[in-house]
Amino acid sequence: MPILVAAARQRANPAARRVNSSSGFTLAAAVLGFFVITLDAVVVNVALPAIRREPGGGIAGLQWVVDGYTLMFAAVLLSAGALTDRVGARRAFGVGLAVFVAASVACGLAPSLGALVAARFVQGAAAAVMTPASMALIGQAYPEPARRTRAVAAWATNVQSAPSQAGQRVARFDDLNAPNAGAVL
Repeated sequence: MPILVAAARQRANPAARRVNSSSGFTLAAAVLGFFVITLDAVVVNVALPAIRREPGGGIAGLQWVVDGYTLMFAAVLLSAGALTDRVGARRAFGVGLAVFVAASVACGLAPSLGALVAARFVQGAAAAVMTPASMALIGQAYPEPARRTRAVAAWATNVQSAPSQAGQRVARFDDLNAPNAGAVL
């Protein structure tokens, strides 16, 4: 009987049907967003030799290119979860994605190592906003525990391919200079 009541409530509530019909798109957006975050965190490690050649810089500069992203991601992540709760998952994800894309373009066009590090800081902060928002989007799109579990598993599984994708993408563009490779990625 409870299943019939839930089905009747869902038929009576058009908003519930709309959420269910768009849940696949929501999952795709969350997976792609988190994939890009993970890919970006990994791809820089593969591109470090090219970054060292082009903008120039010692080991300390290269460490800041890698660690600036991670530092900002870790520093902002908890606050970003609270922000997501306050402004809504969709808005937080959208703003985080827009800032992340803008910072990625800035990384690709960075004329110096300092500009690249600054853009990586912004990327890390934007990634920190997108991560809890992507999980909140999945939670909203899949209110039933069994479907939500499968959606989170799909989210986590698809992200695991980012490290191998990073190596393939940078290997293809290794002959380009670092700013152009960053813009293409």
